[in-house]
Amino acid sequence: MSKLTIYRASAGSGKTFRLAYEYLRLLLEEPNAYRHIMAVTFTNKATDEMKTRIISELNLLAHDAEKSPYISLLCSRLKTGIPALQQLAAE
Repeated sequence: MSKLTIYRASAGSGKTFRLAYEYLRLLLEEPNAYRHIMAVTFTNKATDEMKTRIISELNLLAHDAEKSPYISLLCSRLKTGIPALQQLAAE
């Protein structure tokens, strides 16, 4: 996980969606990944939004995965079905 990725894009281009997806993907691939991920935003408001989205999405993925906008991307990337993804998110 020593790879550095930088996302730069204009407002409204989906940066928050992409960053939340990448964080969720890394976390679902390796549950302790949060200890090695650094996400930098420019404002406290953006930080709060990211944190809230990630926690909310983990809860949604664990309990009502079909409603998550990330479900198809994560299932495809992780090569798993919804029940297995729900279990990972719950853990």
